[in-house]
Amino acid sequence: MKLIITESKYKNIIFNYFNKFGGEIDNQFINMFKLDDRIGMIDYEDANKYLIEWRGEKESKELAKTLLLQNPHHINDYGGYDFFFEVIDIDNWDLDYRKPNVVVKVKVNDLSGTVEIDGNNFSLEDALDNDDYGFEIEDEVSWGIDEYFKKNIRSKTGINVIFDSPKYTSRIFNFN
Repeated sequence: MKLIITESKYKNIIFNYFNKFGGEIDNQFINMFKLDDRIGMIDYEDANKYLIEWRGEKESKELAKTLLLQNPHHINDYGGYDFFFEVIDIDNWDLDYRKPNVVVKVKVNDLSGTVEIDGNNFSLEDALDNDDYGFEIEDEVSWGIDEYFKKNIRSKTGINVIFDSPKYTSRIFNFN
């Protein structure tokens, strides 16, 4: 006997899951619906779309805005980095069917941030200014912020957060 699950039935299963366990695409959800496997019936984009549909566009957007503006945000579990950053502007919302996103500007407090390199702690400001590896530090800071947004915003709202290169406290005089 072959069991056929239509998209609408699968969507109902996902909505029932959200009703029972809360609206979040966390590790339990990822494992249950096999988002990391090629055999899963849905992918991350579908999961995000269903989360927004379940929560409602307006509520998803409001929750994302609330979470984004809970400044400062703290990263201390990403590859030896420990720093705070703020979302200083929300530029554009696009809750398109396939890739819902919001564009933001972020400012990193590199004056109080630290990074561990080869067992030694450096201020984030000094590491960024290093001619040999400063560009790598800049990339890794961006990757850390991106991971933070995936874990803390997109997983709860279904909305992807897009940002350009962060601004750094030590490198700007006008914070607006």
